[in-house]
Amino acid sequence: MARQLVLVTVLLLALAAPASAHDADAHTPPDRVGDLRSALIASTLPPGVDFRVLQNGEALWLRNSTRTDVVVLDPDGAQRYQIGPDGAAVNAALPAEATPAGDISEDPAKSSDDAAKAPQWQRISTEPVVQWHDHYAHWGDATLPSQVLADPDHEQLIRAWQVDLVSNGTTYQARGELRWVPGPSPLPWILVTVSLAIAAALLGLARDQRPLAAATAVLVAASATNGIATILGRQAEDPWTVVQHEYLPIVLAWLIGAAAVVLLAAGRGTGRWFAALAAVGLGAVALLQDLPVWWSSTSVVALPVDVDRALVSITAGVAVGILFTVLRAPNITRSDAVTATQRSGSASAGRDLPQGS
Repeated sequence: MARQLVLVTVLLLALAAPASAHDADAHTPPDRVGDLRSALIASTLPPGVDFRVLQNGEALWLRNSTRTDVVVLDPDGAQRYQIGPDGAAVNAALPAEATPAGDISEDPAKSSDDAAKAPQWQRISTEPVVQWHDHYAHWGDATLPSQVLADPDHEQLIRAWQVDLVSNGTTYQARGELRWVPGPSPLPWILVTVSLAIAAALLGLARDQRPLAAATAVLVAASATNGIATILGRQAEDPWTVVQHEYLPIVLAWLIGAAAVVLLAAGRGTGRWFAALAAVGLGAVALLQDLPVWWSSTSVVALPVDVDRALVSITAGVAVGILFTVLRAPNITRSDAVTATQRSGSASAGRDLPQGS
């Protein structure tokens, strides 16, 4: 028992890193979900140019598939990026973009000096693609906008933003809006989670290990689907870097859960503790990191937001149910399952005997 508790503690400590990693820098919001939404609105772009908002305003992305250069302008009119058939280049004559301590709520001071300088293009990629952070396309301050604090229950425009693009001497605007969109009530998802926890607990109390194996398989499948979709949804970041920095403990919990399914299907009692370990790890991620999606209107997960909420509910509820049932009945073994099966068979045979025989 002590060994299992030590393993639970180690797994929880390992999972604390990804749960707190969302606060790493000034550009990263406290959560990957929230009620602030940044998106493109109707814009006239150069033909053959694809412009996207990544991760709810965390980054902007442009691909130029034409044979003509497209230049991205800074808010002061200076030429920042050049994207064309030879790849992407940055203007080395401009100072590096400063990272603001908080949010930028006012228009920047115009700097005619930078805009007037001849560009010095420095190649950064052979692909005609560029990705950059725009301080105006998202809300970077920990304090919400004053108008939101005054009226948080209604959708409202925080600010409009735009990026100027120049192609063939013509200036185009990629336009977007940063809006406050209140999230839903979490009550339905709380009820779903509690119901799943009760169902998983009842399944796990059966002498037969197969119901607990099925519950553990559902836990791993729901958590893995949500985790993979989250990695894919974080399009502004390198997926392998995300996995290495934040998901290795979670992957370990998935593997422990898979091992639990195999052991439980074989009727081995040790499978119950493997299931409990997986439940602690994956349940901690759902309850400590992913839970805000229940009451948030946006999520960077590459799935519909209601599917994301459902996966979090399944993971949290089944994890709690599994942990409860294993702690209550930790030592059901293969012989227990066989005995239960034999008793069930004997009772059935007794009912089939003719009266008086």
